[in-house]
Amino acid sequence: MFSERIARSLSESAMSYSQRLSAFSSVGASFDNHYYKTLMRERGLLFADQQLMANEKTAAVVIDYALDDGTMFRTEFAHAMANLSDFGVLTGSQGEVRRSCSHLNSN
Repeated sequence: MFSERIARSLSESAMSYSQRLSAFSSVGASFDNHYYKTLMRERGLLFADQQLMANEKTAAVVIDYALDDGTMFRTEFAHAMANLSDFGVLTGSQGEVRRSCSHLNSN
C-alpha cells in the first residue's frame, strides 16, 4: 500500500500529463537499482510495486538489489532475458491471447 504521505500527495495534486509521465522515469536514463531503493523508502508508485516489500521472500530480493551497486541486478536481469528468449513465443495465428491467464481459451 502507498505510504499515507504519498497517497495524500497524489490525491491532492493536479499534475499535468507530462508530470504524471515523469513519475515513471528514474533520474537520467540509467539502468540501475534505483527502483529497488525507491521501494525501500516506501515510495513505490503503484500498489503492486510496494507489495514487493510486504512479502518476506520478495522483500529480501528488493533489499539485496537496493544495497548492491547495481551489478547483481544487471547480471540477473540479463540472465532472465536470456531465459525468456528460449520460450519460443507463438505469434500470429499460432498463438492466442488468453481471456483468463490460468486457462486456455475454448474455441
